[in-house]
Amino acid sequence: MTTVITVNMRVCSKTARITAELQPDGETVTIHIASDCEHLREYAQRLTEVSTADILSVSGSRIEDPEIRKGVSPTCLVPTAVFNVAWLESGMMSKRLAQETAKENSIVFDKD
Repeated sequence: MTTVITVNMRVCSKTARITAELQPDGETVTIHIASDCEHLREYAQRLTEVSTADILSVSGSRIEDPEIRKGVSPTCLVPTAVFNVAWLESGMMSKRLAQETAKENSIVFDKD
């Protein structure tokens, strides 16, 4: 089975569709990122799979590795979304709950 999420980054007008698939070993999740952002396409080529260790902690994770993430803005939502899709696919977060509450997750830029 696979899990798919879409990230809409309205600040830069880019989108990304992230697909995760848990492998038979139960420890590896393959990651596919399709995006209209050149930097995210390059990130996707460098980040094709993650391990359980990669999704349990930001520290030392391939998802946040500077060599893998290079060129991706620090404000980009996609790396965080990779954590989320991998957690969903690994059964560490409820897919039903995520689907029911997804529109409640947001970043609001307040006016001064």
